[in-house]
Amino acid sequence: MSSKSGIRALIGLITMVALATVSVIARAGGIAGTVTHPRGTENMVVFVTRAPGKFPPPIAHASMDQKKMRFTPFVLPIVMGTTVDFANHDSVAHNVFTPDGEAYNLGTWEPGGTKSHLFDTLGIYAQACSLHPEMEAYILVLQNPYFALVAANGSFTLPNMPDGNYEVQVWGKKVSSADKKKKFPLKLQGGTATLKITF
Repeated sequence: MSSKSGIRALIGLITMVALATVSVIARAGGIAGTVTHPRGTENMVVFVTRAPGKFPPPIAHASMDQKKMRFTPFVLPIVMGTTVDFANHDSVAHNVFTPDGEAYNLGTWEPGGTKSHLFDTLGIYAQACSLHPEMEAYILVLQNPYFALVAANGSFTLPNMPDGNYEVQVWGKKVSSADKKKKFPLKLQGGTATLKITF
C-alpha cells in the first residue's frame, strides 16, 4: 500500500469515527423548560416519571449534611440504589430518621461522624432529627437519572435524554398534593424539546 493510500484510509477511518460520535450526541439530547408557581420554585424538582431501560446507581455516594442546625441540601433527588452519606458538621449530636418507606432510624452520632443508608425503594423520604424537631429535608428516590432542581428563575434542564415519549412531574414542599400527581406529557424528537409548566 502506498503512503497516499494509507493516508486516505486513515482519513476515511477518522471520518467514520467522527460521524458515529456526532450520531451518538444527536441521539442524546435533552429538555429545557420552565416552571411557574405562585409560591416560587425554590427547592422544586422536575423529573421524568418513568423511562425505558435500567439505570444503575452511581458508584460515588450522594451526601446530605447536617450543618448550622439544618439538613443540606433541603431536597436531594437520587436514582434508586444510591447510597447517601449523612455527615454531622455541627457542634452537637444529631439523629436521622424517616417515617416513610422502610421507616429507618440511623441512630444518633456525635459531631464529625457520618452514617450511610442505601435507598433501594422508590418514593419520597422525609428526613428528620429526633433531637431537633425543627430540622427537615427530603430525599426523592427516582427510577431514572432524568431529574433536575429548578432554578430560582424557574428554569431547568434535563440533559442526555434519548428521543421518546415521556411524562414529567414536579415535586416541592410548596406544591399541593393534587399538583404533585399531575403528569405533563412530553415528546422528545430530534434531540431537544422545550416544556413550560404552570401551576
